[in-house]
Amino acid sequence: MRIKFIFVLILLISIKYIYSAEYTIPRAASSVYAEDIDLDGDKDIIVGHNTLWEYTNPSISILTNDGNGNFTISDTSIVFCGDQQDIFAKRLNDDDYPDLITFMADFSTGEAERYIRIFYNEYGIFESFSDYPLLYSEPVYLKTYGDIDDDDDLDIIVAANLGQRWGWLSNNGNGEFSEPSYVNVTYHPGGLACGDLNNNGRDDIVVCGTSLEVYLSIQSGFEYVLIEEGIHYANDVEIADIDNDGYEDLIVSEYGSPTSPHFLSIYYNDGNCNFNLGYHEEISYGISDMTLVDLNNDNNIDIIYSKWGIYIYIRLNVNGTFAEEQYYPTNLNAPYFNIRSCYSTDLDGNGWNDIITVQWCNIPLEGNLHILFNNEEGDFVEEPQVSAENYELQISNYELQNHPNPFNPVTTISYNFPANIVNPVIEIFNIKGETIRKFNCQNQIPIIWDGTDNSRNQVASGVYLYRIKSDEGVLISKKMLLLK
Repeated sequence: MRIKFIFVLILLISIKYIYSAEYTIPRAASSVYAEDIDLDGDKDIIVGHNTLWEYTNPSISILTNDGNGNFTISDTSIVFCGDQQDIFAKRLNDDDYPDLITFMADFSTGEAERYIRIFYNEYGIFESFSDYPLLYSEPVYLKTYGDIDDDDDLDIIVAANLGQRWGWLSNNGNGEFSEPSYVNVTYHPGGLACGDLNNNGRDDIVVCGTSLEVYLSIQSGFEYVLIEEGIHYANDVEIADIDNDGYEDLIVSEYGSPTSPHFLSIYYNDGNCNFNLGYHEEISYGISDMTLVDLNNDNNIDIIYSKWGIYIYIRLNVNGTFAEEQYYPTNLNAPYFNIRSCYSTDLDGNGWNDIITVQWCNIPLEGNLHILFNNEEGDFVEEPQVSAENYELQISNYELQNHPNPFNPVTTISYNFPANIVNPVIEIFNIKGETIRKFNCQNQIPIIWDGTDNSRNQVASGVYLYRIKSDEGVLISKKMLLLK
């Protein structure tokens, strides 16, 4: 029977046999994210590990992008007790560097104390951190972010499955957070998402389990909306505008028992936060860890997810519904029962979203991080699609240097960039990420910096960074040394 099942499964699924770039990182890789943590213009990879409460194993791994989609494992030194099932990096304070939002559990007192631990990014280095108690002892496996109070600062949203509650920690604008506020629910949350569902500028909360619920953020608090109750257990929910009507929809994975049906559902938003079940497909196996992204640059949101630990699946969005799934085996030597997590972004600079995927396995596993590079033709390959030569040519379009370097007390910053760059500025900041001085770029005229800040106060000796920044982001950055 087992052989027949596998044969039928292969017939039903569009299989893509590919190779992917492989990297070996520490064991128990349970979540993955990508962000430009060193502000050099390309996306680096951050991996969260489920350390199973062991202090001797890394909780976080960082892989640095060389600008061409090739990675170096630059840091696995962040070791502490935590289960990083939803790791992410976002700018939380008043500098431009994205900080790490993680989970911490401390058993040293004999009773579990759990925190949100934020590692602050100081010039691409994570050393200092702050802990924010979660007030309850149960694990917090679900974490996300959003601006729920419309103050242009990212807040942190959490959910506790065993505790049957969700809550939020408010950002004060400086990367410091309030004590959590909680809302109790009558089920065990399996999915958590945050996004602006009613287009009022405030991000709303979606929580699911045996119910699907929305909490609309309004000025006076949260307005509760029950979408559906008594559903199969929903273990994942995501927010995206699937039908391109300008309103965010809900995509839900309903995971029943091994003998009950599993479903992929879309609840379409009519613009008034009435959500109608418009797509409801029974699928062969419960899915998890959905990632929503446009993979083929057709302005439609596609879906990536995992079923078994050695496979990922892609379903393309065609006019607001999903096409037949495509099946990508990756590490065929891995245990089939482990968990796979995905993230998608452009890693090699060709303008097409690639796929990063990691495998959770509590034993060391070779090649437990894979990258599938988008070849712009509806398929994925193992090599980055922007060559080193093209990358160097791209970088050569931007020139930035200062002379003399080191200097005292004055240096000249010269620069050059293409004419189509929008709103370019030269920024100078210290190693803490604090902006010291900002200059508008006009007609490629060199800038004279006399070692003073925007208030014309003399700054201290030390290393400073300077960069060209525009509406497109950070274009190029360099270092200089002020000596006194």
